[in-house]
Amino acid sequence: MLRPLQSLTLSTLAVVVLAAGLSYAQTPAAATVPHLVHFAGVAHDLNGKAMTGTVGITFALYAEQTGGAALWLETQNVQADGKGNYSVELGAASADGLPMDVFASGEARWLGVEIAGQAEQARILLLAVPYALKAADAETIGGLPPSAFVRAEGANDGGQATGARPGDAQPAGAQPAKSASETVKTNSPY
Repeated sequence: MLRPLQSLTLSTLAVVVLAAGLSYAQTPAAATVPHLVHFAGVAHDLNGKAMTGTVGITFALYAEQTGGAALWLETQNVQADGKGNYSVELGAASADGLPMDVFASGEARWLGVEIAGQAEQARILLLAVPYALKAADAETIGGLPPSAFVRAEGANDGGQATGARPGDAQPAGAQPAKSASETVKTNSPY
């Protein structure tokens, strides 16, 4: 028989555990990385004077340094300081941010900036940051693609062709399969 104090303690403990479990269940899973790119620039008018206050600027991504159609674009109202300096998060005008398929090819991308009422400025080559370069290596094993470690057909069947049983005759001119250590080739310098 539980004493009243023990019963109260167990009830309180059960409520605390239940509350902790519910709050954990309501906590979102790992936050996703927003598809935004930080960019900072300076807004000048046609006379070279710094623009201040709210300025409408159109940003566009291109596959070429000059010419070609925009792969993506958006217009944002930015706040320029007394010297015309502004910073934006490209993709912030859309709930999904920048479309990642624009960067999927791994080819260079150029950013065009057009301040309202002016021609597009010279395009800027987008460059990777050091951690992004390392992230590109995440799809490899020691710098090599996973396909570099796939065994050749027949390497795991004791020298027999796929589907053959030990003792079956091999077709005329057939070469026995190589051992697994002979069929895994890499270009690694190690």
